[in-house]
Amino acid sequence: MPQLIRWMFHDHLRHGMVLGTAGCEVVTLWRPPGSVHEHASLTPPALVRFIAMLGTAVLRAERADRMIGKHLPKGERQFYLRMAGVRPDRQGQGLGGLAIRAGLAEADAAGLPAVLETATESNVGLYRSMGFELIDTWPVARKGPTFWTMARPVPFR
Repeated sequence: MPQLIRWMFHDHLRHGMVLGTAGCEVVTLWRPPGSVHEHASLTPPALVRFIAMLGTAVLRAERADRMIGKHLPKGERQFYLRMAGVRPDRQGQGLGGLAIRAGLAEADAAGLPAVLETATESNVGLYRSMGFELIDTWPVARKGPTFWTMARPVPFR
């Protein structure tokens, strides 16, 4: 997993937006408008790299990624919170909320909604407190984890 997270981080430096603290206590990965549904090309070298990172789980990861794409609202005129993480020893201190709100401020400045999905049911309440509304609940596979897709409309001005 560390290799996959490292790849995602560098991918967002190129195609997205990375917001967090200087010491990496919290990191959020955002896809701005125009890159919400963008995916890395699955060329033979990329496939080899992903197999090296994920082994036999590469097929499950590809299915999860495909299902996430199906359940995100269509179109590119939105900001997509792809991932948020807080270092375990800094959880519960409000850092995650600060980093997420920084991304939401970018969406607000652009006058656009924000979307996300979470596989952690306890996060649904946190995201609701930030103005997100539940738009879909779905399983990745018959025996896979449940995901919650949420959207935050453009705030009134």
